[in-house]
Amino acid sequence: MARQQVFHQPVLVNEVVENIITRDKGAYCDCTVGGAGHLVAMIKQTKNAYFIGIDCDPEAVVHSRSVVAEYRDRCIIVEDDFVYLDLILERRNIKSVNGILFDLGVSYYQFTTPNRGFSFDHDGELLMRMSPRTISLRDKLRAVDQNALARILREYGDVRNYGKIARMIVEQRDVLVTTRDLRRVVEEAVPKRYLKKNLHKVFQALRIWTNDELAKLRKGLEQAFRMLSTNGRLLVISYHSGEDRIVKRFFRGLKDDGSARVLHKKVIKPSADEIQNNPSARSARLRVIEKCAS
Repeated sequence: MARQQVFHQPVLVNEVVENIITRDKGAYCDCTVGGAGHLVAMIKQTKNAYFIGIDCDPEAVVHSRSVVAEYRDRCIIVEDDFVYLDLILERRNIKSVNGILFDLGVSYYQFTTPNRGFSFDHDGELLMRMSPRTISLRDKLRAVDQNALARILREYGDVRNYGKIARMIVEQRDVLVTTRDLRRVVEEAVPKRYLKKNLHKVFQALRIWTNDELAKLRKGLEQAFRMLSTNGRLLVISYHSGEDRIVKRFFRGLKDDGSARVLHKKVIKPSADEIQNNPSARSARLRVIEKCAS
């Protein structure tokens, strides 16, 4: 397997390239560069365009810089958070861009690296943070109120028995050190037949909370649309209903006030062949808007 696939296998690559590249010149931005799979595909589609890749994960930045090394004359990778997109672009004297991509969620590398603490299948320290500057899940759990934690599990993960799980986590939080410790709590709280689905939901909810993903997404979308040029396109790939709901509402608001037009009536989903080759793509949803003249 190629190194790129080991780090992360990008989804909907052809669909992204077809929708985001509208001209050979100008600038394009990948706000969640990860393993640079989408970014390289976009670069190869053009000869003169300039590209900016952003990621808050230093390991992703190191990897993606090596992947795009041969394109360094028209591509830069920045370690930062996409909520500061306007500042990132302004520091480089870029006033607007022709296309912006968000590919949300966790990379294959992050999910399968035990010491990152994202997976219930791999034992590691209870960190679950995208950026080393983020407070770890372990520390956040030690300070959270039980009712607030129950709400987090319910709203971010639609977790079964969220109240019981929240109570048990709070009662045992002083000894919750690893992902295995957290998994044990869920195993004690949830009937076996519902275990795997609820393990996924609990870890998803806590990851979203740890990294403040939904609030950052809202701010990132606002920044991105502001930095788009007229006829520029904003693409978002989401993987769960909470993310997709935010994107859908944001796009609808722009459509309703005449600021943008939605390019596809239906959300774009991976083909059966792609899902067969990459099962993690099955929940991916791509939405696209184009900015109208003001």
